[in-house]
Amino acid sequence: MKLTVVTFARTMSMVGILFAGSNAMAFTTGDYVTSQNYVIDAAQSSISYNPGILAFGADDIDSSLSTVTYNVAGTFTLNINHFSWSTPSDWVQFTNSAVVVNGQIPGFQLPLFFSELTSPTQFSGNDGPCSGPRTPDTFCTGFQNGPSSSLSGQFQDGKLLLTGYQPNENYLFGGGYNYSFVATVVPVPTAFWLFASALGFFGMSKRAKK
Repeated sequence: MKLTVVTFARTMSMVGILFAGSNAMAFTTGDYVTSQNYVIDAAQSSISYNPGILAFGADDIDSSLSTVTYNVAGTFTLNINHFSWSTPSDWVQFTNSAVVVNGQIPGFQLPLFFSELTSPTQFSGNDGPCSGPRTPDTFCTGFQNGPSSSLSGQFQDGKLLLTGYQPNENYLFGGGYNYSFVATVVPVPTAFWLFASALGFFGMSKRAKK
């Protein structure tokens, strides 16, 4: 006989926020956005997953439900958003996440929350109730029952080093994802540069004729 123990889903956050600025609530992108596509280096990147389910057999805990580490590949877009009304004003967000994992792993993609750009080369963030762009005179109070999803990143020697944690519904038993990615900028196709060079040449030709 085997007994499987699971926990209930994470409780939703409860938060109260007072904004002095009328536009502070409505943000999906910044006043201006700088975007860059990245490709994940499969040889240097991995995800560790623990389902957070304890299955007791006749002798011991079923080891098949322990943490498993997978190689990972894929692509994503990194956006640096500038919010003129927020302090701090520069925030990182991931979009177009397409992560491919070597093995069966349920539902992982990079999170969509905003992470603060703490220096020109580093950023960090989480999905806590008081995280994200905010006006200088914003007051936030709230709590979240359970751990936050979090990440941190660093731009280094032309690469992006990214680490993070995402809990699942069984976080009380260690359930969730721990990931470590090394990603490089997707090179612009040669054809694009040829096309851009041609446009530049035509532009110079027109100016020369005037």
